[in-house]
Amino acid sequence: MMAFIEQEANEKAEEIDAKAEEEFNIEKGRLVQQQRLKIMEYYERKEKQVELLKKMYVFLHSFAILMKF
Repeated sequence: MMAFIEQEANEKAEEIDAKAEEEFNIEKGRLVQQQRLKIMEYYERKEKQVELLKKMYVFLHSFAILMKF
C-alpha cells in the first residue's frame, strides 16, 4: 500500500513539474517576443532618424553650395 501511495505521489509530482516547465516556456517565449518587438521598433525609429539626418545634410549642403554663388 505504501509503494502505491508513493508511486502516485511521484507521478503527481512529475505532472506538476511538466506543467510548470510548459508554463515557464510559454511565458519565456512571450517575453522574448515582446522584447524582440521593442528592439525592432527601437531600430526602426533609429533608421528613420538617420534618414531624416541624411535629408537634412543634403539640404544644408545644397544650400551652402547655393550660397557660394
